[in-house]
Amino acid sequence: MIRLLFVLIAVAGLVGCGGSDPEAHHGWVLHSQVKFFSADFQVPSEPLPRSAFRLLFPYIAGDLYGPATTGDFIHPSLNADLSFDIDFGRVQQDLMRELQPTQFSLDYLKIDPANARIARLAPLALQPDGIDQVATADWIDGTTHERLMLVYVDRPCRITGALARKDHTVRYNVRASAAGYIWIGHQQTADGEHLYTEVERPADVYLALTPPVPAIHPPPPVSDPQKVAQPGQ
Repeated sequence: MIRLLFVLIAVAGLVGCGGSDPEAHHGWVLHSQVKFFSADFQVPSEPLPRSAFRLLFPYIAGDLYGPATTGDFIHPSLNADLSFDIDFGRVQQDLMRELQPTQFSLDYLKIDPANARIARLAPLALQPDGIDQVATADWIDGTTHERLMLVYVDRPCRITGALARKDHTVRYNVRASAAGYIWIGHQQTADGEHLYTEVERPADVYLALTPPVPAIHPPPPVSDPQKVAQPGQ
């Protein structure tokens, strides 16, 4: 009986450790749906025929902006209503092999600790048999229609930085309390500051397809860096 009691205590201890494992997010499945909107995400637009586009789900490793650095190892299946699921546990090992040292293309950003690695999941909507974008793909909150970034971090970290312009300031203050995926959203304060920070996981998330944004090289400084640093540009 004493031996059995020790076995039960050991098993309970293992279960308890698993519950606090920072990698528990690996079992997270994202449920989403493709929706078509105007460029400001406020007005539904005429959907493209299913045969007119294909989706890719690469990551931007080591940065929040810029071209994708990985291939698509997610390959979610689109249902008839354009809904889909992404099982992040299934692709975690693939992602870990692709992580790179963090080197921000926006030179005013920094990450602490400096050896923390990140990767932004940056979907693309391309021609069925080509590489040109037929639409710009963005994650948005299904309720507020605000643009979101979905970013993996390999450890607790903080991303900070600020860019002051004549009429506004762009500021980043993103905290990740554990390894895993975080949503980053944009807020505009009363004094005109554009703040990028972590947000709670939305109840519903859409993959919004909007008219494609022409490529700009090099991207000029604007109030919303995402508009000039889309994947593939």
